[in-house]
Amino acid sequence: MTKREIPMPQLPRVAINDEPKLSASLLGVEVNKKYLATKTSVTTGKSLFVIVQSPQSNIDDEFLIKLKSDLKTNLTEVKQISIKILNTDSLTITLKQIKTVNVDLCIQKLHELLLDKTTEIQMYNPDVIKNNVINSLKMGVCNYGFGADQMMVYQLAQSALMVSKSSEWLSYYCYSYNHTQTQLFALTPNDISDYIEKKRYILLFQPVFSLFNGDILQHEALLRVRHKTLGLLNAAQLLPAIKSEQQMLQLDQEIIEQVVKVIKTESSMHQISINIHQVNWLKRSFFNWLIELFEQTKMHKNIILEIAEADLLNIDNQLQQVLFLLKEYEVTLILDKVEGAIIDLGLEHDLFIKYNIKSLKLDYNLVHNINRNIEKQQKIKQITRFAKLYFLPVFAVGVEQKVELDMLKKLGVTGAQGHYFAEPLQELTAFSKV
Repeated sequence: MTKREIPMPQLPRVAINDEPKLSASLLGVEVNKKYLATKTSVTTGKSLFVIVQSPQSNIDDEFLIKLKSDLKTNLTEVKQISIKILNTDSLTITLKQIKTVNVDLCIQKLHELLLDKTTEIQMYNPDVIKNNVINSLKMGVCNYGFGADQMMVYQLAQSALMVSKSSEWLSYYCYSYNHTQTQLFALTPNDISDYIEKKRYILLFQPVFSLFNGDILQHEALLRVRHKTLGLLNAAQLLPAIKSEQQMLQLDQEIIEQVVKVIKTESSMHQISINIHQVNWLKRSFFNWLIELFEQTKMHKNIILEIAEADLLNIDNQLQQVLFLLKEYEVTLILDKVEGAIIDLGLEHDLFIKYNIKSLKLDYNLVHNINRNIEKQQKIKQITRFAKLYFLPVFAVGVEQKVELDMLKKLGVTGAQGHYFAEPLQELTAFSKV
């Protein structure tokens, strides 16, 4: 086949950093250098600074007063608590001088309390229930001691929040304050290019297991970069340092090339799914390169591309040409992060035939704590019934507990992946080591 040129529109630029500017009051303390130099009695114990986001929650003064009262009642190991509202769906919490040595337990208790408060909001607001707010609660946490730089504490919490929001497995993420963490913020675009070009990374492969016979149905490729002092960093931790579309292109191309090498050397890795960055779905150069690679390697049936439900529905017209081309080359697609919009909008099955979509992956927010949420159980049952009509298997991601797994099986889910089964399999044969 001859190489095809695909006329593709440019992706509109969207502002992704709309966070409020730092003020010292967000950390529950007014900066006073003289005070910090003389107030030595507060040097003992750890502190936590937490940024909380819960979309569509009604975070107002009344919510703040009730939350602070509940925190004081339940977090008796914390000597001082401060809460600041950032906007209607986010706030900061500072827990100072935590007596317990188990800071992780304190974070877990805080998260559970916030989930309970979110549940209370759901009880009084039917509109919020529909949006599954309880499962969209995300926290970024910084664990720090006396004398920590306040700006760095805030930045670490912001970075942790980004990791949590970018992950399908995490409701919250915590960074401990130490000098090596500053290197996360010292990463430059040139550093990222250097990591990629010198292959200072590995891929992890997370299997999707059949819920009926335990067979591995396919794998999902997950990127980890080898930082010289911080160890393995996931893709979400690198995204803030990737500034250019060219680097996004370079990163996705590198991942696909290495997946091809793994498939060639490991017969068990017969099908591997890859998440492509949204920017590259609208890049002509990327798909020209991809089709050429498939023509050379004949791997078009081994590599599965994942596209988010929201992206497919929102930019369907812009994607039609490339999706038709992928179907022509028999490339299989997975509809990822499915929350049920395909049902709510009354879409017909010809969408899946038209774009060669062969399976659905449920959004993590639907899967997490499925065993105790009737609304989510009903939604997943709708999705699995819909999918069954068109012979589409439904996969769950982020499964962490057996009770979740048992409920998903009852609801008709075909396969699942997550830490309940195993850590992602680490494959090093095709990669350079440093």
